[in-house]
Amino acid sequence: MQPGAGGTRMMSTWALAVFLYGLTLTIPLVGQEKTPPPQPAPSANAREPSRSAPPSEADIESAALEKAFSASPGDPQALIKNLEAFLEKYPHSPRREQVLRTIYRQALQGNDPRKAAATAEKLLEFSPDDPDLLGSLADLYSRQDDSASREKGIFYATRLIEQSEKLSDETRPSEVPAAQWPEVRKLLRATAYTLRGRIYARAGESQKAAADFEKSLAAYPTAQVAEELGDAAMQLGEAERAIDAYATAFIIPDKRIDEARRDVIRKKLGSAYLAKYHSEKGLGDLILARYDEWVRSFPERFAGTGRPNRDARDPYDFVLERLDGSPLKLSVLRGKILVLDFWATWCAPCRVEGKLLDQVRERFQGEKSVAFLAVNMDDNRAAVPKFVKEEAWKTPVVYAQGLEEALGVRALPTLLIFDGQGRVVFRQAGIVAAPVHRHQVDAERLARVAHVLVRRKTDVIVGAMLNDLAPTRDDLVVAPRRRGLYDQLHTPRHRDLKFVI
Repeated sequence: MQPGAGGTRMMSTWALAVFLYGLTLTIPLVGQEKTPPPQPAPSANAREPSRSAPPSEADIESAALEKAFSASPGDPQALIKNLEAFLEKYPHSPRREQVLRTIYRQALQGNDPRKAAATAEKLLEFSPDDPDLLGSLADLYSRQDDSASREKGIFYATRLIEQSEKLSDETRPSEVPAAQWPEVRKLLRATAYTLRGRIYARAGESQKAAADFEKSLAAYPTAQVAEELGDAAMQLGEAERAIDAYATAFIIPDKRIDEARRDVIRKKLGSAYLAKYHSEKGLGDLILARYDEWVRSFPERFAGTGRPNRDARDPYDFVLERLDGSPLKLSVLRGKILVLDFWATWCAPCRVEGKLLDQVRERFQGEKSVAFLAVNMDDNRAAVPKFVKEEAWKTPVVYAQGLEEALGVRALPTLLIFDGQGRVVFRQAGIVAAPVHRHQVDAERLARVAHVLVRRKTDVIVGAMLNDLAPTRDDLVVAPRRRGLYDQLHTPRHRDLKFVI
């Protein structure tokens, strides 16, 4: 398989795997829908009005689809019902896959996992090995309590594992740099085993759960999975194995493990150690030895873990590190219109937004009251400088270092615009396609910005930015079959799926 052909589907799941690990996603990911719902195609009558020509079958179908959307504004359940009725009436519609994806997305947003799972299975008819759908189905069925659903969850998780094990250099998507592909493969494999391990754990099959958690940790270690391995080992009465797992969970840097959670892990570690040795003597030495071992094995994971902005409360109190290691105090940008674009090397849509941001920055290069920053959220910084060089980005790049948590960034890319008074006047998660006419600015989004702006100058500048930051369909280059995760990553209900690992 050539990169960029069938391999492009793996890029979507790579995004899934990393969101599961590196954001809080989780994901998360409130993001906006990146792919608009299926729209009725313009009919010949619409293009060339004719009073005498009767409507064609395509015109009638388009009108029915338009009615399905217009009759259910803001009501996911009503929209699902209307679209299902549409498919029942037009079972062979050329828009069937798009309509099913919309139903699937609305079911996720409407917190209806059964409907989402049933629709995802129908979508597999179009792409049976779609890793996005396989991972989603494993997660959706794992949330249901009956044994039949658990079996289905295990079935789909196993298929995802099989997909992850088949990855090779030949399946690398063109969007993923060759240097990053080995880590991408590890992340996907870890995600797949974690999904199945959690289903086994909920079913009380601790031995199988522990085996899958071990494989996940071997692929890509995280504190959360290490803790779950410790829990499974305790269920099996294997104190030594649990101590080893909890010690690993305690020392691994993990953005999603806050101080309160780490304290819980420490207590679990202490309890397991006491149960085996009847004293905590030697526990400190064990933790230090494990820490030294992991620093040697994964130095990049421990780089920059000192939380330099841990006491920062206001975004402008943050000091961020540039690519060359020099510090940037955001306080020096106070009073300017500040544009922050949160991104990561593994995020395919981020590449699109990065290029758009460069174009906008070029337009405002002579405007001293505007500043642009591309804020990187990679856990492993090693690939970032090379990525920026390859993409030839001109926008200054800094590392997030906790700023994403302070600003509640849960999806990538996320664009924030601050006005001169330091207020967030625009926020967009994901990429939203431009209107039909490129020069038209989305009136609703502009209205949300304009009503809080004070200076006319700011209004004009932000308005122009929003117009230029809306990519066209050609910019997005998103094939229909890749839209599943593209929408899914920015669906509120599915944020927890981004935290699988």
